[in-house]
Amino acid sequence: MLRPLIGAGPLLAASPPHPPGGPPTWLVPAVVVLVAALVFLAIAWSAYAKALRVDRLHRQVLGSRATLEAQLVHRAQAAVDLATSGLLDPASALLLSQAAHDALDAEGPIVDDGLDTDTPAQLAGAATRSRARIESDLSRVIRTVVDAPTRVELGVDPRGQEALDRLDRAAYRMVLARRFHNTHVAEARRLRAALDVRVLHLAGHAPLPQTFDIDDSTDVPTVSGNTQATP
Repeated sequence: MLRPLIGAGPLLAASPPHPPGGPPTWLVPAVVVLVAALVFLAIAWSAYAKALRVDRLHRQVLGSRATLEAQLVHRAQAAVDLATSGLLDPASALLLSQAAHDALDAEGPIVDDGLDTDTPAQLAGAATRSRARIESDLSRVIRTVVDAPTRVELGVDPRGQEALDRLDRAAYRMVLARRFHNTHVAEARRLRAALDVRVLHLAGHAPLPQTFDIDDSTDVPTVSGNTQATP
């Protein structure tokens, strides 16, 4: 005959699965896992949003760079038009024409940081002079050739004033385009310098954008020896 275990009833009664009225034992681990998952999702979303912002800034740099490229071409073409107008003396016309054609014939990207993947990187290294130096040379030639006395002489002829105004407008728009480009580059570099962007490699393999730094001053000497800014 089997005998009942003495004291078994009170022992079992003293070990309930969980205290009466308390939370289930699985609830706390589940809450911890849920909170950890939400934190992970928040971090992942923040990283994804910042990566999109980096990419957007890169696109803005490339867009402003294309605009700058167009304005550089417009300035060089306006310089060619003035040089071939017959309103300048032969030496000045030849000097201005040569500098302008050098700018128009220049190959390779205006900035060789490699961000513009459509342009072969070999072209930048193959050029004897960088685009920045070529465009700076054109700026200096324009200031030398189109000085204050020459501006007075050109202003007498309606054709000369028209050609001069076209060159001044092109030069001014080029200055603005370069400033916008460099502003976008500064914003992209500032964002890419953030710790999370660098640690998580949110910029991918995209090269660091570089500014386009040239001598683009549009100030010309006046007859009195002072300077005046081209509008």
